[in-house]
Amino acid sequence: MIRLAARLILGGGREALVRLVVTAFGVALGVALLLFSAVAFPALHAHDLRAGWLATGAHNARPVQNESTTDPLLFLRATDHYGKQEMIRVDVAAEGPRAPVPPGLSRIPGPGQYAVSPALARLISDTPADMLAQRFPGRPIETIGDAALAGPQQLMVVVGHDPASMRAFTGVQEVRSIEGAPVRHGYNEFLRIMLTLGIIALILPVVVFISAATRLAAARREQRLAALRLVGVTPGQAAALAAIEAGLAAVCGTVLGIAVFAVVRPSVARIPFDGNTFFPSDLRLYAVPALIILLGVPALSIMAAELSLRRVRISPLGVTRQTPRPRPTWRRLIPLGAGLTGFAIALPVSVGDHGSQSSMVGVSATFLVVIAGIMTLGPWLTILVGTTMLKLRGTTALLAGRRLQNNPAAGFRSISGLVLAVFTASLICGVLPSVMTGQSTKSIPLPPGTVTALLGGRQATGIRPAAAAALLARLRTTPGITHITAIRRAPENWTTAQAQPHETPASALLTCADLNATGVAACPDPSAVVAVDLHLLGVTDKPFRTLTHPVPSARLDSLPLAALSVATDGRTTTLETARTAISAAVGEGQAAVDTTADANAELNHRLIQLQRLVTVALALTLLIAGCSLAVAIAGGLVERKRPFTLLRLAGAQPANLRRVVLAETTAPLLTIALTSAGLGLALAAIVIEANHTTWKPPDPTYWAALGSGILIAVALSAATALPLLSRLTSLQTARFE
Repeated sequence: MIRLAARLILGGGREALVRLVVTAFGVALGVALLLFSAVAFPALHAHDLRAGWLATGAHNARPVQNESTTDPLLFLRATDHYGKQEMIRVDVAAEGPRAPVPPGLSRIPGPGQYAVSPALARLISDTPADMLAQRFPGRPIETIGDAALAGPQQLMVVVGHDPASMRAFTGVQEVRSIEGAPVRHGYNEFLRIMLTLGIIALILPVVVFISAATRLAAARREQRLAALRLVGVTPGQAAALAAIEAGLAAVCGTVLGIAVFAVVRPSVARIPFDGNTFFPSDLRLYAVPALIILLGVPALSIMAAELSLRRVRISPLGVTRQTPRPRPTWRRLIPLGAGLTGFAIALPVSVGDHGSQSSMVGVSATFLVVIAGIMTLGPWLTILVGTTMLKLRGTTALLAGRRLQNNPAAGFRSISGLVLAVFTASLICGVLPSVMTGQSTKSIPLPPGTVTALLGGRQATGIRPAAAAALLARLRTTPGITHITAIRRAPENWTTAQAQPHETPASALLTCADLNATGVAACPDPSAVVAVDLHLLGVTDKPFRTLTHPVPSARLDSLPLAALSVATDGRTTTLETARTAISAAVGEGQAAVDTTADANAELNHRLIQLQRLVTVALALTLLIAGCSLAVAIAGGLVERKRPFTLLRLAGAQPANLRRVVLAETTAPLLTIALTSAGLGLALAAIVIEANHTTWKPPDPTYWAALGSGILIAVALSAATALPLLSRLTSLQTARFE
């Protein structure tokens, strides 16, 4: 049978070879996407594992070293920025020769020494010293290795100090081991459920795409095998021939998909899915998922080919005589209704059960039933669209509507991938605005282009008046700085008129003129001195208080400088020069310096990271669905080569045939896509109700992005399929089979 199948493929002429090649390429793309899906979460976990050491503390969850055999290490981690890039700074001081060494280093930097990551070393060499290098005292002695970096583009510096001086730092910890546990993102049970649903929704369009590629020209295969049945081939032999043909294309496509994965992997590794790029070794393919994909894809392809031969098994003349297919009925609503009911029951149980494994299985199973219900209901909706089109006037509507009525399964199959993508996008985008509203943090109420600094660490212990005077003098001579607000440390003994007994007293002072310049609040007497708490540079409802015993303005210069708010022209050179000047003046990593954009991003770090992952996933889903649509349309044209050619010979114009193809694709696509979008939003409402959150509609940009995605997918499919239609129906290639 293998020899006969090979002869049929190789002897079938150019069309058979083209069909084999196109099917193999379609399967290859699907395999490559599945392989990248299989390595995505292990790669993200590799990020978390390598970044775990930055959470080192006095009580590590998974100590790397035996703490009874090591000397103390003074450890302080801080976050800095350059432009829009985050930079990790770690200050260390060894209190003995056996102090634990951080990963990626051969030794602990001493006083006046520091180690930098390769990306930061390149940035320092390409940047003026007063914008970056002056933040780090001493000289570089070593390059940080990959074991300490989340990704190859991460900016990181490890600065060494003398133990005696570092003990005076604010927030320093004494540790005897390095943390070995991965980073914990703090996702609650609800977000873990949403991530699980997102994974399922991402994989299913890939499976649909592989099935569409395998079924390419299924009708032509039916006709060829029906002819073999007439000359004596048994149903089992016909099934074996179809399986061998599909399996051969699937095996070739799988091998090609592995090659595509290997070639494209370095490029994919440079995509910062979670904010950091990857090392190519992070995209490591493990044995179990690899075997599932490499064995499952050929099995799926063979199953799709076998399902396409149902009519041939019934009768060898079934294809030629066009045996009518059973028409879908309203009963196809039952699986979808059952899935929605089960999901509405299983989701609250899972949330209440804190996302246990058994409850997650229930949520995943019912969600799969909902997906199956959409796929089952699609052909029935396609018939309704075809019936509506038949009521319209015109040849295009008549031909397209009749085809959708006669073969609704094929009509829906071509758009099913995009319909699932729309459903997924609607579900995720219907949930995120409501969930993230409660998790996001209010933005810092300072004008854009402002540099804020808490001097002496996040607790703003302050710097001495002499150092403060030198710093302010340098900032005043820096081009691009428009105003400097100096916030002083309050004296030990004083009270405020509005302070209540249960309130924490305000701890800093500034003039009303400086307070007015920040734009946060206003007070009437510019020369007056007001008391503020150190949340002035953060989020606060009470930015200032009036002093019971006012401090004379002239005395402010004699107080320690606790914080700064520096208004600039917003240029990167000005922002980074000001940031570096503050860091260098305070020294020893004791200035928490941020721009307003940096601070807002830090407040909403998890929200930004999750939104980035969702954006990438939805874009990938729409891309897969677009490819599936293009392959399905092309396959449908190849299957209907003969009727289109007969229409062309009967006098139909190519433009009319193109309109028919577009009408029978776009009409059910738009109708069913809107239905699936509504269904996705309804499911989102169920999810929001289970989380006891107020539902908020998606942002208007979602609808614009969704509509644009569908139009782009249809346009790319038309650009692929319509030239094929012209070639298939050209008078020079017309023939009867």
